[in-house]
Amino acid sequence: MNGSRASEAPPASARKWPVTLTVIMGTVAVVLNATVVNVAIPPIMADFGMGQIAAQWLATGFMAAMTATMLASARVMERFGQRRTFELAIWVFLAACVLAAMSPSSSVMIAARVLQGATAGIIQPLGLVMIFQVFDDSERGKALGMYGMGVVLAPAIGPAVGGVLIDWFSWRVIYLPAIPFGLLALWGARRYFVDEVSPSRVAFDWLGLALLCASLALLLIGLSELSDTPVRGCVLIATGVLAMLAFILRALKASAPLIDLSVLAYPRFALASLLAMFYGAGLYGSTYLLPLMAQSVQQFSAGTTGLVMMPAGLALTVIFPIAGRLADRMPAHRLMLVGCGGFAIGMVGLAFSHPATAFVALAGWIAFGRMALGVMMPALNIDGLRSLPAQLTHQGSGMINFTRQLGGAFGVNLFALLLQWRVGANMGDTIDLHRLFNQANPAPQSLSALTTGFRETFMVMALLFVVAMVIAAWMGVLHAKFRKDSSRV
Repeated sequence: MNGSRASEAPPASARKWPVTLTVIMGTVAVVLNATVVNVAIPPIMADFGMGQIAAQWLATGFMAAMTATMLASARVMERFGQRRTFELAIWVFLAACVLAAMSPSSSVMIAARVLQGATAGIIQPLGLVMIFQVFDDSERGKALGMYGMGVVLAPAIGPAVGGVLIDWFSWRVIYLPAIPFGLLALWGARRYFVDEVSPSRVAFDWLGLALLCASLALLLIGLSELSDTPVRGCVLIATGVLAMLAFILRALKASAPLIDLSVLAYPRFALASLLAMFYGAGLYGSTYLLPLMAQSVQQFSAGTTGLVMMPAGLALTVIFPIAGRLADRMPAHRLMLVGCGGFAIGMVGLAFSHPATAFVALAGWIAFGRMALGVMMPALNIDGLRSLPAQLTHQGSGMINFTRQLGGAFGVNLFALLLQWRVGANMGDTIDLHRLFNQANPAPQSLSALTTGFRETFMVMALLFVVAMVIAAWMGVLHAKFRKDSSRV
């Protein structure tokens, strides 16, 4: 059956641009859905009476599920074929969007977000594989540039679109704009994709995937429980650590592990992976915190919150091509130092924001921090992969993506926990933050506690990237040593 379906598809030369547009539609759908929810967290908290620690699962659940399924993507494609995998993932994603929009409770919505994240982890790697297959080497750069613009523009406009929809209708509508993109992706996949099932299937490491999922769930839930039930939280964290150790042992011993840990034996790559984790924590952690601050401290509407975040996303579309060219001409560690330092400065600027901070100033600090991350991203990938032998480049790419997503999942969780703790400490008592977020004319004491809590949280984020600068400098030392040793040879 697969052979007959493949024979009906147009030749690769005729399919390359339709395939590219199809994977862009699918990727835009999942990326748009990942970012648009951030501006809706305060009204969702208000409607469901969610605490801030529970609400962060709307972001953390998505990220954690995406992290796990991203590692399984290649094996799923081998087993079921590219078209079938893509179509199934899109259908599940669309169903999860409808479920999230109709959620009767916070637990149902979090479950829908986990489903969305799981499908996103399948769709994004599959899109890159498809582009590499239908284009030859001379045209891949053009195709990847087009794909990258779609990936960057979706999160840039997502918060603004979501904010307008919330102001005009309800937060439930924010899950619907992704649906037309998903339907277009299904039409394109049915018409232009082929089911190329791998003739030699590698055994899938189901045990490794189960251990990874269990570890992520136990660690993230345990961290969330620390503020309310410390003993239970510590037990869950300890169990999660044991599950992670079991996953690592499995990866070292399995014949076909989910992720090849041998790449970490190369010091420069190991440091690049660590920096990727910092990058993910800063990117996704700040993306979660910023709408909360804008709608509570600044008392912006959802629409205004989306607009204040939009310049940052648009700035990334400008800085990415420039950063890519600079990464080819300059030592990578210098760009990473600039990126880490610039992001730290941007977070300090946000830390000193207050209720009277102007819209333009807030948008400027957000954009400054995002541009700094854009400067370091190409250099981080290039320098890390250059330090590996050619035969390990594919495994290294998977590891950097995995650590970046892992950093994002834990970054959102930990910064949400820190914010809850610091606001409660400044109020002098443990509180449910949903009573403070999206509250018109809050009491002066509440507003002061929120302002100080966000200030302290953003300062910790800035300090984290000062530590990242030390790691980037260390990579520069290792690079200089490598060049010195090479010149002797």
